[in-house]
Amino acid sequence: MIEWLHDLPLPLGALVVCIGFLVPTLIGSILFQPAVARLLKGERSANTLVGLLLNSYTLFYGVLLALLSIAVYQNYGIAQDAVGREASSLFALYRNVRAYPEPIRSALMEDLRRYVDEEAGPGWREQQRDRISEPGMRLVDQLGERLMHFRPNRDAGEDLLHEQTLRAFDEFIERRRARIQAAGTNIPRILWSVVIVGAVLNVFVLWLFDLKRTTHLIFGGVLMAFIGLVIYMVAVLDRPFRGGHGLKPSDLVHAREQMER
Repeated sequence: MIEWLHDLPLPLGALVVCIGFLVPTLIGSILFQPAVARLLKGERSANTLVGLLLNSYTLFYGVLLALLSIAVYQNYGIAQDAVGREASSLFALYRNVRAYPEPIRSALMEDLRRYVDEEAGPGWREQQRDRISEPGMRLVDQLGERLMHFRPNRDAGEDLLHEQTLRAFDEFIERRRARIQAAGTNIPRILWSVVIVGAVLNVFVLWLFDLKRTTHLIFGGVLMAFIGLVIYMVAVLDRPFRGGHGLKPSDLVHAREQMER
């Protein structure tokens, strides 16, 4: 889909998409429908045959749109869950490093705070553009290096704490990766092509009916307006982090607030 649509408010974006489907359909109904209907001229019970074809076609096309809607809604939920899981793993890691001795404790806590500030701010805006935050990656690498170079004092029981912290760090890395992958998962172009071509064929089959022009305008307008709305909904949910209607970093912000307590 056209990327700039994600930057429009939801009502305006839906209106633009519906108009994009509606206007060509109405113009085509006036200019081309009579010629298309003549393709079946002389056929007995032509409208009955076209009705059977339209019923079969809309069934398969409707199933395609329904499956796409379910898939993108599930992906949207996965992306939302990935943000929450990363935030919870961050705070769990922060609680562990608070028990470390100085001076590494202050360094680790500062790294985590800076990471959350980056990912909930500039990094989130980068993610909305389908890019990964470079400062965020560097902070993760720096955090990992500090943990790898730390030598725990077994007599003070720091080895058990360090082991738990390393496990928490691994869990954080996995959840961060899941969030990044969720941002990059979307419907392939070939499926979008099938959806658009399917909508065009839907109108073509409708034009085969031998009906009054007004009836064609009403039927075609209602059908394409609804298809446009469904396609816009799929496009919005397909990019869960894009635009003003995308997911917000509220879970990361909440984790950052907890770090200050």
